[in-house]
Parts: sequence; C-alpha cells; structure tokens
Amino acid sequence: MEIPVLSIIDDGDGMTHSEILRMLSFGHKQANGEDSDRIGRFGIGFKTGAMRLGRDALVLTQSSRSRSVAFLSQSYNDNKDNIEIPIVSYSKNGRYMELDLTIQSEEYANFNLSAIKEFSPFNEYLLGEQLGLFGKDGTGTQIFIWNLDKWGSDYTLEWVDGKDAESYNGQGDILIRSRRIRSRLGQISREVPLDYSLQAYLEVIFLNPLMKIFVQCSLVRSYPLEMSLSRTVTLKGSIMARPIQLILGQSQVECNRMNGGVFLYWNGRLIEVA
Repeated sequence: MEIPVLSIIDDGDGMTHSEILRMLSFGHKQANGEDSDRIGRFGIGFKTGAMRLGRDALVLTQSSRSRSVAFLSQSYNDNKDNIEIPIVSYSKNGRYMELDLTIQSEEYANFNLSAIKEFSPFNEYLLGEQLGLFGKDGTGTQIFIWNLDKWGSDYTLEWVDGKDAESYNGQGDILIRSRRIRSRLGQISREVPLDYSLQAYLEVIFLNPLMKIFVQCSLVRSYPLEMSLSRTVTLKGSIMARPIQLILGQSQVECNRMNGGVFLYWNGRLIEVA
C-alpha cells in the first residue's frame, strides 16, 4: 500500500548528534535567552511544526564527521507515559560510518533502529537507500513526514504540478486543500495565495534570499520583498533599545488584488503577515 509522504531535502552542512537533539527538543528552558534562531519567547520547534502536518516524522542527517537517524512519532508513543524519541548516531571512522559508541551502546542503538523499522515505512533497505544519497563525503538533512493530517476524507495538503490549473504561477506547488484565507481587519480580496500556497509563502520567507528552494521540482522565485515595492518610504526607530526598520511601499500585484498588509521579519525571516 502506498503511503503519502511529505519530504524536505536540504543539501546543507547536516547536523551533529547534539544539534539534532536540540532540533527535536520539546521546548526551551531559557525563555528570555538571546538566540537569533528563536522565534517568539519560547521558539517554534520542529516537533510543533511537524506534528501539525502528520503523526510521524523521520529525520536523516549527515555532517562531515557524523550521521544520525531520528524518529519523532505519535504512533510509536501511543499509550506511553513518557515520550521516547529513538535516535541512532554514527561517527566517521576513516572512510566509513560506524555506530558512535561514545553516545549509545550497540544494544541501545539496535533497539532504537528496530523501533524505527517497525513503526515507520522505512526498513533497513530503504534507510540504506536514503542514506546512500548523501554519499561518502556528502552532507545534508532529509525529513519525511507521514500519517498526514486530514481534511474531511482527504488530506489537508494537496500536491500539484506546474501543469495543474490550481498551481501558483504555473509552477509545482503544495497547497492547503481548503484554500482557507485568514481573516484580517479590513480585508476585501479573497485572492491571497500566501495563505494557502507554499510557493507563494517561500517566495518572501527570507528578507534577503541566499539559497535555492524547490517545491515539487519547481524552483521558487524568491525575491527580497522590498525590491517588489514602488514609492517606498523607510522609517527607522527602536523598540526596547533594539533598532527596527519600517519600509512602506506599494506592490502593484497586490494592489491589483486589492490586498494590503504588514510583513513582519525577525532576523531576516518572515514570522507574521497581518
């Protein structure tokens, strides 16, 4: 039986064992600590985001000196008092990756690997196939999410290719099936792709895009939002002794749709559209 899976592939530097532990943590203890990667007071973690999309997620990551396989699963933890996150970590020994016995015992690693194979669609061959995509010296991270959230009898997410009439700008896309539009004060238009199109959202997610992003094999046409505005006015000030910058301007595309609003960026990343 085929299982729909949402996959996210990153060809960056990958993560070490300590970094993937931090990624899978269930919260932040230092609420007021300074962290440029944190959004809001406590941050938005991988667990919060992934579990809104599906019940189960597998993370494969490889850095220059290590490799880890981690399983974040509601299915595996059903009826358990304590949440368990099976993780198997390897370290590079010469040309090969071997179990990192400084982090876990061989018995514990095999126990976690067995849990991953039993409760996920990934047996040892599929795991080996996916890990093989990194190559001997490659790095990066692969995330797979399944048992996806449903909307009625179908899935909340809808996959479309560039030939589909529902695609955004004629490109491959992943849409929220309901095409739900957020309610905003004074909003007139019902045409707000940003609310339901992953392509539209990723176009403006970074204040200054420095990476290439693909959705359904289509390159996202990322651009600095400021560059799409005309008749701009820039205001500078501070809040709680921190400098802020407010750029006012007109987007012809959104003006034609009778849309207007505010984009809030934190450390160069979009966190709110109002």
